[in-house]
Amino acid sequence: MKMLSFVILVGFVLLYFLNIALLKTPDINWLTHSWLRFLVGFLIIGILSFYAHAITFKKAIVLTLLIDVANYFYDYSSSAYRMQLEIILYGIFMLTWGSLVGYLTAKWLKNRIVNN
Repeated sequence: MKMLSFVILVGFVLLYFLNIALLKTPDINWLTHSWLRFLVGFLIIGILSFYAHAITFKKAIVLTLLIDVANYFYDYSSSAYRMQLEIILYGIFMLTWGSLVGYLTAKWLKNRIVNN
């Protein structure tokens, strides 16, 4: 629980500074897409690949990349933003943070179920 809380807290602090440094303005549309990347990292990489080993890491990365590229293409075609390196790095941060939180959450839930 301590590690999960630490990762969530550090992630929010980094997210705050990345929002100020990279985006410079809060945008509701962008928050929706960044949290989609977080959830993809949480479910596919963190839980299905790292924790449950239901799919291999290579398949998880390919599936994540397909979802992420489709989302970037949708954003680009709807003129939500221009393709910028900062936004791609922001998406990578959200995927990485989501995968860490997903793995630690699954581990914490299993320990809680086993110990009760």
